[in-house]
Amino acid sequence: MKLPAASLTIKITVLIVIVLIVGFGISTILTIQRESDLLVEQSKGAARRLTMTLIASIESAMLQERPDITRGLIQEMQSTTPVEGLTIYRHNGVEAFTDLETLKAVSKEAELPKGVAASIEKMARPAGAVMTGPLFKKAVDTLQTQESLEEQNGVPLFTLHQPIPNQERCQGCHGTDHKVRAVVRVQTSMAPVFAAVHAQRNRQIMVGIVTIIVAGAALALVMRSVVVRPIQSLALAAKRIGEGDFAVRVPADSGDEMAELGGALNDMTVRLATAKQDLETRNAELASTLEDLQASRQRLEVLEQLKGELSKFVPDAVKELLERDPTATQLQKRQEEVSVLFLDIAGYTRLSEQLEAKRLNQLVQTYFSGFLEIIRAHHGDINETAGDGLMVIFQGQSRNDPGRAIDHAMNAARAALAIRARTGELNEEHAGVFPEIALHMGINTGEALVGATKIGGAGSQRWTFTATGPTTNLAARFAGSAQGGEIVVGPATAARIRMAFVLENLGEKSFKNVSQPLQVFRVIPPGVYDKIA
Repeated sequence: MKLPAASLTIKITVLIVIVLIVGFGISTILTIQRESDLLVEQSKGAARRLTMTLIASIESAMLQERPDITRGLIQEMQSTTPVEGLTIYRHNGVEAFTDLETLKAVSKEAELPKGVAASIEKMARPAGAVMTGPLFKKAVDTLQTQESLEEQNGVPLFTLHQPIPNQERCQGCHGTDHKVRAVVRVQTSMAPVFAAVHAQRNRQIMVGIVTIIVAGAALALVMRSVVVRPIQSLALAAKRIGEGDFAVRVPADSGDEMAELGGALNDMTVRLATAKQDLETRNAELASTLEDLQASRQRLEVLEQLKGELSKFVPDAVKELLERDPTATQLQKRQEEVSVLFLDIAGYTRLSEQLEAKRLNQLVQTYFSGFLEIIRAHHGDINETAGDGLMVIFQGQSRNDPGRAIDHAMNAARAALAIRARTGELNEEHAGVFPEIALHMGINTGEALVGATKIGGAGSQRWTFTATGPTTNLAARFAGSAQGGEIVVGPATAARIRMAFVLENLGEKSFKNVSQPLQVFRVIPPGVYDKIA
């Protein structure tokens, strides 16, 4: 179920609250963080000062060379100072002032009073665990205080490892093989500090929430009065205008942006009323024009249909030239090197005697239709058909890219071989329907006049696109000399294609209306090369 859209007042209120939460909330969080850090740092500073005081007291007692007094002072500090832990370790990590190791070392160098030694022996107790932590080791190595904030048994503790240097005056009792005489480990509870931080944080969050609620409510009321109500008036007026009431007007005397919007809406209403009158006037004119357009469209459809039918009788080269340049200046005849392919059906006269005219025409259409896509794929143009014959022109420029030259002789040879292969496929497809046929094909390459030829007189005229000259005539002569299924080419074509095809030299032959014999060649189809000696 689709929920109802929220009103503008609710959206503005939510936006105000979000802005307050983001702005005031970030400020409150930063303040809480800053004050929390300050409280924690103050507590750490107090712990550092207390530690230094304890260490000063311990060192003062140790310098009196009364180990018994020092031990008693440490025991008193452990029970009376406000710290969670106070432990002194030797440089090797063993808890100091618990065993009699120091007493034995001092006794070797000097004799202590019997009462002092007896008092120390009474204070002896088992040492705690050996200290091996990384902070202890770093304090011993660097002679610098190491600090950490950690939690033990649910209690946050601030721990200091304060090293006591082995001064020269102390080396008589403690030896000279180490720089640190002892490390004082002091642990101070941070629980009261964190409790105060949490209490302060809760107070500030509560103040922030109350502030956001009060400020948001006040700003929402102001925005409703200043923005929402004027917008509602504008929306109501726009709705009436949309229903066609162009006499409606809105107040525009507040002097702010809402007044500008109201004035613009009033001006728009006046223009809409004028436009409505103009539209009604023009609708009548458009109705009349529409009738004329419909009639013109019908005539145009007839012309387009006629154009489509006539295009079937126009060579592809002519259609493409006309599409690029309707003035057809490129159709004027020009001298150009081309390759011309002539082909016809072997034994056509015999076929015409065996088949009735309708079936013979169907045979020619079936086979020649199968050649059309091959010819187009190799950039050829069917110039003319005559009964069982086709004349195809291959030019030296690409149709799709007029500036790019192509090898027309190679295209003509490839198209001829593809047509020969297609003829075999069609013979198999139509076996039993049509007699099997073979083609005579001839290709010649040379200069020819290519372009449009005008036929007609004053009363009527017709244009054809063809290639004329000896090159075309020789291609027809080569086709006439070929046997069924053969492709005969002249010397110019052979020179262009001999690197790509196997050619059989047929020697020199004489042709009708050609003064000198010409050397001709037969193109050997792929797959029969091994049969040629």
